Amino acid sequence: MSPKKKTIRKRGGSRPDKLCKIHGRPIRPSYWRAGHRNTGCTECYRTQEVPPPNKRRCQRHGLPILRSRWWSGYRTKGCVLCFKVPPPDQRLCARHGRPISPSSWRNGRHSTGCSMCHNSRPGYRAAKARYNKRLRLEAARKKRLAARGKGKRKAARR
Repeated sequence: MSPKKKTIRKRGGSRPDKLCKIHGRPIRPSYWRAGHRNTGCTECYRTQEVPPPNKRRCQRHGLPILRSRWWSGYRTKGCVLCFKVPPPDQRLCARHGRPISPSSWRNGRHSTGCSMCHNSRPGYRAAKARYNKRLRLEAARKKRLAARGKGKRKAARR
């Protein structure tokens, strides 16, 4: 009988291409699976605040980096001039087929953001009505449960 051969196994670890482009640290596996390829290390999501505009300047143009772009990994570039807005016929809304507004496009919303999308959002009054309805339903449910509980307690006492 011949002795069993041991196979050499490669160690699975973070490859160099799974490094954060901002901090150079490995991207978390959960973020990598979710599609984050440039950012996603622990350092990226540690801070909760965005620096003030005078602290977050674009290296190329010197203008403040957009707040929404700061968390997307554009820490060194990302001012209004860095992101070219295509003509209206090339930036169409996926839902309505109308042009997306330039400000929405610059902030990274490339699939929706036309005027119909913005105007069809529920206003404060509709949101408040939904909230009040939910409160009434919860109160009625608690009242029914309390009434059932009292009836059971009375029957148990007899």
